[in-house]
Amino acid sequence: MSATFGNCLVLTVALAIVLVPSAVAKFYNVITYDNCKHMDSSAATLSQVKVFGKPNAIELSATLDVTQEIEPPVHLQLFVKRCNLQKEACETYEHISMEDICSKIESNPILHKYMEIFTPALSCPLKKGRYVADKSELKLQMLEMFPIENAFWQMEFRFLNKHNQTMQCDFVEIAVTDKQQ
Repeated sequence: MSATFGNCLVLTVALAIVLVPSAVAKFYNVITYDNCKHMDSSAATLSQVKVFGKPNAIELSATLDVTQEIEPPVHLQLFVKRCNLQKEACETYEHISMEDICSKIESNPILHKYMEIFTPALSCPLKKGRYVADKSELKLQMLEMFPIENAFWQMEFRFLNKHNQTMQCDFVEIAVTDKQQ
């Protein structure tokens, strides 16, 4: 399941939104990128997360500590809320479930690229150990086709094992704007 752990930011934005063309560059100001507060113990934990928004890209530094081997199949549940930029008027935007995400890595360029930004590279199954991304840039031009208008997005992803037990949970808050803030 390795490729999906920690790819919250990229995968969340990509999965959470419906396809509509747009020509304006977007800036991604990541406010929060952390483990979910309701999780007491996880099979994998993100730490030292630093994300910088750029036009049509983000720069990510993070450490992923895996405390137990994670075997496929791994399922993803994504919960997305959209708010105005003042973090008010929030509404449930989308709930997405994806079965066996390891089987989709090779055919999904976002997941595939994300796996490669860590050292060592993430893979399925995900072995115990420490994985580090250091100032890795992820281009997000492909997201311009989504209607990610100026808004504040809250996303929670849960990675579940074959028994539907949560192995990792991440919470992300992103302000998406047409101008750098």
